[in-house]
Amino acid sequence: MGLTRLTRYLLREVLLAWLAVTVVLVVVLLTNRLVQFMADAASGDIPANVIFTLLGLKAAANLGVVLPGSFFLGVVLALGRLYRDAEMTAMAGCGIGPWQIYRGIFAVAVPLTVLVAMLTMSLGPAAERQADRVLANAQQQARFAGVQPGRFIELGDNTTVYVARVADDGELQGIFAERTQPDGDQIWVAERGRRAINAMGQGEFLVLEDGWRYEGEPGQAAWRMMQYAEHGVRIAEPEAVEPGLGRDAQPPGQLLADGGDPALAELQLRLSLPMMVLVLALGSLPLASTDPRSGRYGRVVLAVLLFMIYFNLLYTAADWVGSGLLPAWVGVGWVHALALLAALLGLWTRLGVRWRRWAV
Repeated sequence: MGLTRLTRYLLREVLLAWLAVTVVLVVVLLTNRLVQFMADAASGDIPANVIFTLLGLKAAANLGVVLPGSFFLGVVLALGRLYRDAEMTAMAGCGIGPWQIYRGIFAVAVPLTVLVAMLTMSLGPAAERQADRVLANAQQQARFAGVQPGRFIELGDNTTVYVARVADDGELQGIFAERTQPDGDQIWVAERGRRAINAMGQGEFLVLEDGWRYEGEPGQAAWRMMQYAEHGVRIAEPEAVEPGLGRDAQPPGQLLADGGDPALAELQLRLSLPMMVLVLALGSLPLASTDPRSGRYGRVVLAVLLFMIYFNLLYTAADWVGSGLLPAWVGVGWVHALALLAALLGLWTRLGVRWRRWAV
């Protein structure tokens, strides 16, 4: 019963610290993305109404990369507090050893490993693909969103549009449009109009209302005139909204079917992140072991440094595999082996004496 209470206590401490660190890291990640998307919206590259959709998708796509680091820092913070408050010393006096402590740590680490595997292998790439589709659609729709009254803009192939006014509801008023073609020019004048996609066929249209259409060659007297109540000017052919997938958005089956070094490197990197959770969980206890009189965040700084070395080595090894500098059978496994060796060395050097004392 005592061990059950201890495991629950450690589970609560680790969960609270991990969730706090995760929220901070996700906020930092989303802040950087938000600045980028707002800059794109300000320049007219994307509509403002898709910013938060893209933020959510990018957060889901990158969550599998954030969770191993946030878990490691959260565990170090939680255990460091227990060491500073002498709770670990009290546990040692009651005969509780490191493996009982690890029960509480791995009660979080094992389910988290499964979650990270799902995110990196399936959910994350799917979110990345959806973000690419949303971004492609947004860029396709943003051209008319940037229409400003009193300015000539180019839309589509050889089509120039001038709008005198834009109403509050987005209606275009006082429209002049010209399209230059080898067999002559086409000119449209309309009282009002609107942008539409797939309204009069497949593609992007400028729908004009109450106007005139002129066709002819400049310098020639023979011009055709036609009055219309509604007329559609195709601005763009239907564009593919399924952009070319980057490797970070490809499903595992597609990477396996590719079979090239870059695809295998991406696959190994995705598999490395769940493994990273277990290795970091093993190394968190010796790293958090500290004297009660030591600084509050000294171990956290060291944990961040060690995590960054581990993380960057993984990506460097994946780059080497992708470029052919390392054979695929070597892959990134040697980085995990080094990290595991460092964790075991920390267990032996920092906690070895205490194990013998606790075992008495």
